[in-house]
Amino acid sequence: MAKKNYGQVYNILGWGDPYFTVNSHGHLAVKPHGRDTMSGQDIDVHSVIHRALATTITTNDGDKKPQFPMILRFPDVLKNRLDSLHAAFHGAVDSTGYASRYQGVFPIKVNQNKAVVQDLVTFGHGYSYGLEAGSKPELLIAMSCLAKAKPGAYLVCNGYKDADYVALALSARAMGLNAIIVLEMEEELDIVVEQSARLGVEPVIGVRAKLLTKIPGHFGSTAGKHGKFGMLADKIYEVAGKLKKMGKLHWLKLLHYHVGSMIPTTDIVYNAAAEAAGIYCALVKEHGAMGMTTLDCGGGLGVDYDGTRSGSSDMSVAYGLEQYASSIVQAVRLTCDDNGVPHPVLCTESGRAMASHHSMIILEALSAIPEPQDEEDTHHRLLSKIQDLSSKQPRTAHTVNGGGGVDAMHSHAVELKKHGIEMYKLAKKLSKRVTGDANGIYNYHMNLSVFSLVPDFWGIGQLFPMMPVSRLNEKPTINGTLVDITCDSDGKVEKFIRDAVTLPLHPLDDAAAEHGGYYVAALLSGAYQEALACKHNLFSGPTLVRVESAGGSGAFKIVSVELGPTAEEVIGTMRYDVKNDISDVIEKVATENGVWPMVEPLMKKGLTTMPYLNDYKPPKTTF
Repeated sequence: MAKKNYGQVYNILGWGDPYFTVNSHGHLAVKPHGRDTMSGQDIDVHSVIHRALATTITTNDGDKKPQFPMILRFPDVLKNRLDSLHAAFHGAVDSTGYASRYQGVFPIKVNQNKAVVQDLVTFGHGYSYGLEAGSKPELLIAMSCLAKAKPGAYLVCNGYKDADYVALALSARAMGLNAIIVLEMEEELDIVVEQSARLGVEPVIGVRAKLLTKIPGHFGSTAGKHGKFGMLADKIYEVAGKLKKMGKLHWLKLLHYHVGSMIPTTDIVYNAAAEAAGIYCALVKEHGAMGMTTLDCGGGLGVDYDGTRSGSSDMSVAYGLEQYASSIVQAVRLTCDDNGVPHPVLCTESGRAMASHHSMIILEALSAIPEPQDEEDTHHRLLSKIQDLSSKQPRTAHTVNGGGGVDAMHSHAVELKKHGIEMYKLAKKLSKRVTGDANGIYNYHMNLSVFSLVPDFWGIGQLFPMMPVSRLNEKPTINGTLVDITCDSDGKVEKFIRDAVTLPLHPLDDAAAEHGGYYVAALLSGAYQEALACKHNLFSGPTLVRVESAGGSGAFKIVSVELGPTAEEVIGTMRYDVKNDISDVIEKVATENGVWPMVEPLMKKGLTTMPYLNDYKPPKTTF
């Protein structure tokens, strides 16, 4: 009899389609070519882990074995995402009679890793796919990588700029790269004019529009007229006027906008594109910018992290690539046709949607212990507290400080915030208590630093789909939370997609040992996490494993295994001279105490290995 597949406990069909599945062995598997993956081409993640662990890595400190945690990269998935984006735009262009083309860029900030950026330039060569930079280091990366790109690929230069940034961008143009300096503020134009005259290089510039179209939730908090970047339409027209007076209006080629990451619905995608296209048309028709060629629609193409396709939270979007592309193409086409303006080249800076799926974080379970229940906070008492608190509304502005002035309104806002936070805390405890009363909750200690591996979870409450790598043909019977090994109370994961406060897991029993360990994957994690990672407790980044498909029958090859930063490397980032400040001092004191022969090998191993737990033998847990 066929074993049951418990992958849907984690909604893998929702967020995982078309790249992830559960195979006949009950293991998480990757479909490297998405919907084009043929039968038998799935890559077994559990097999990848064990083959990677068996790899010997030669270093200056001798041969080493990989350590957890690790990131598995699947560049075939990255290529499929890029191909799918272009197919969506090409389809929309062809079906609507759009009279120009699509030509996108990857924003380097999303994942600056060398392999990721170079892969995208290689995979995108036929599409003239380019890069976006938001700082001088990113610009230098883009200049080197785009040297191998198809001529004409965009190098979009965003972010606040000083003279050095502008000069570097102009030098990229002198090298033959299609660098476009996007003005975030009117004052940056003076810098461009000055540096252009100094270097004798004529620039191509764009302007960033601050649209009135906004998105809800966390990612829309800096959008609209109060946005951090860009200029309102009237200010953009002033820039065009200034260029015209200087006889430099031909420099202006691009209009850029970005309404925020994770745009939830196509209505907002359409409205933003239509608003921006209106500004583009005004620049061409009313302000004489006849040389305009490109509308850069920025980022915002979202990822459906929770798999609900609802668009009702920061974790979900209610559309796919085809709907996104169609919304932009239709909005721009109709607006330009209404104004009698030629259709511009369409560019997007879709980073999250390109990089998220190709990478997963593998976490090793070390042990599991039951979480004690607070006997005083029964779910009945918690519910009573919530009801009591909800009946006690904060004082209104008219009863605070005797009136409704600014101070009173501020005090009322503070009271409302406190009230809401207290309600949230109680509701969270109630949800967890109900779950615990039913089956109990276990804290799974993982070889993990939340701050280094999933910093967005800690920083902004970003949720990633998580699930065991193996035993998915067995019913997960344990309600678990994930606890990291940092010395910080925030170092835990106790909130999961679909409003869950626990993750269904399997016991760490003999069966786990038979599988060679118990591993949990954090998926859709290829965007931002490595760039935002911090070094709390001086835990470092993970081991990186690059995995490529090798034909049918689930064949794959591990192209490379790179250890994460060693303790010595991490200590060095905090401005220590490791030899003078650490090694020599320890050697001196250990020698004086006659214990150097014992200390030396331990110190060397401590410095030359990753800071995470290594060869940890977990105690057996009774469930």
